[in-house]
Amino acid sequence: MGLELLSFVLTLISSSGGGVAVHNSPYQTYTFDVWSGAIANGTCSHDSTPLPIKLEAKDGSTAGYLTCATTTAGEKVFQFPAGIFEIGVQWLVPESHVIVGSNGGPNDMSNPTKSPDWSTQTLFLATRGATEYYVDYCGADDMYNTRVGFVLSSNVTVKDVSYQGIDTVRPMDNGALCGGGVFETKGCGDNDCKRRGVNNGGSDGIGSHNVILTNVRLNDYYFSEDKAKVGANIPGNYDCKTGDWKSECCFCKPNGIRSSQVGVWIPQTRDAAGTSKVLISDVVSSSSQADGINLHGYVTNAVVENAYVQNTGDDGLVLWGSNLSPENVTFKDCTAVNTGVLRPNWYGNCVATYGLKSIMFENITCKVPTLTNPIPQPGTNPNSMGRIDSTMYIIFTSFGGTYPKGNSITIKGWRFEDLDGNAYTAANGTLHPPDNNKMAWTKADADKGALVTPYYLPGKTQQVNIYVSEH
Repeated sequence: MGLELLSFVLTLISSSGGGVAVHNSPYQTYTFDVWSGAIANGTCSHDSTPLPIKLEAKDGSTAGYLTCATTTAGEKVFQFPAGIFEIGVQWLVPESHVIVGSNGGPNDMSNPTKSPDWSTQTLFLATRGATEYYVDYCGADDMYNTRVGFVLSSNVTVKDVSYQGIDTVRPMDNGALCGGGVFETKGCGDNDCKRRGVNNGGSDGIGSHNVILTNVRLNDYYFSEDKAKVGANIPGNYDCKTGDWKSECCFCKPNGIRSSQVGVWIPQTRDAAGTSKVLISDVVSSSSQADGINLHGYVTNAVVENAYVQNTGDDGLVLWGSNLSPENVTFKDCTAVNTGVLRPNWYGNCVATYGLKSIMFENITCKVPTLTNPIPQPGTNPNSMGRIDSTMYIIFTSFGGTYPKGNSITIKGWRFEDLDGNAYTAANGTLHPPDNNKMAWTKADADKGALVTPYYLPGKTQQVNIYVSEH
C-alpha cells in the first residue's frame, strides 16, 4: 500500500458520484452500530465500481450511502457521505481497509485554523469521554470500553475526515501518558506493556505497518465554543508541590475543553518489530488534553509532515522511544502552537524527544509565549525554571529516554516565535540552562554545525549527538 493506493482512492472519489443517490441533510447523524456494522458486514464490489450500502440515520430516515470498492491489491475502500458518525468505543479498523471522508476533506493547510463548512464534512463524534480524574484509564482491563477513537491495523489509510472528542480532563494514571489518541496504531494499553496484557481496542498488541493518515482534523468542531476556556485559571487546580497527586489536586479538575487525550498516538508494541512505515500528513489538531502527536516505542521509517497542532496539555510533537531506539523518523514542515496551555504553566514544549536512535526535524515552526511564572518541578527550588515553553526543542532523558551509541538528532531549519509572530533570538534568550522570561539556546559542537540553536538538553548523563543547519 502507498502512493498507488492513494491514487486509486482519489480516482474512486472523483467517480463515486455516478449512479449513487446521496441525499443527506447537513447534520444527519448515524449511530456507531449503523456505520461500523455496515463496514463489518457490508459487501464490497470486486472491482473499482463503488457498491452502495444504505445507512439509516438516527432519526429513522434513510439519509445517505456508504460505498465500498475493492482494489486490485485487495484493500476495501469505504467512502463516507457527509454527516455526523457517532463513536463511543476504541474501535479497531481491520487490516487493508481505507476510510475516506466526503467533499475532499476538512483542511486548507494554507490556513489551518480555518474551520470547514461542517455540513459538507464527514465528522466522527465521540459520545463518551474522560471527565473524571480518579478513574482507571491506563490500568483499565478493557480499552475498547475505556477509550474512544480509532486503532489502525496494518495496511490502513484514513483520509479526509474530522473527529471531535469530549474528554475534559487528563486522568491521574495517564500522567506518564498511555495514549487515548484519536488515532492509534496497534499496541499495548499501558505505556510499557507491563500491565496484565491489555492491548488497545481489543487488538493483539502487535505493531502496525503501512499506515497512512492524511487530511484529518481533530477536535475543532466544538473549539469555537470552548476556546475562551483555553488557559483559564481554575481555582484549586494548582497544588503541584510534592508529586503526591492522590492527595494533592494538580490539575485534577476538568478544564471544560472538549477534546481528546492525544491527537495521534503510536504505542509501544508487544513485538520487537514495533511499528513501521507510517505517514502522518496534513493533520490539524485544535486542542488535546495531553500531546499533539506522539510516536512511542520502537518506530521505524515514519514521517510526520505538514501537521499543525495547537493548544496541547503537554508536548506538541514528540518522539518517545524510551530505551527502544526508534530510527529513521522525520518531522517535516510541522507547526506547534501554544503547547502546554491546557494545563497552564505546568508542562509541555513544541518539540520533545525522550530516547531515540535517529530523527530528522526539518523546517519546524514553534509559536509559544514566554511564561513569567511556570510551575516548578515538585521537590525542587520554588524559584527554579519550569518545564513548559522553555525552548523550542527539548531533549529529555526522563521517562526512560535512552540515546544509544551512534544516535543522531538533526535539526534543519526552524522558525521560533511568540504568539504574536515576533521572533525569538539567541540575543534575547539565554544559553543553557533556561531562565524565567528567557528561552534556552545551545551552541552546537563545531563538528555538528556550530550554530546557536533553540534546543536544550537538561540531562548531561548521556552523549546525544545533535546536528544543526539553518537550511
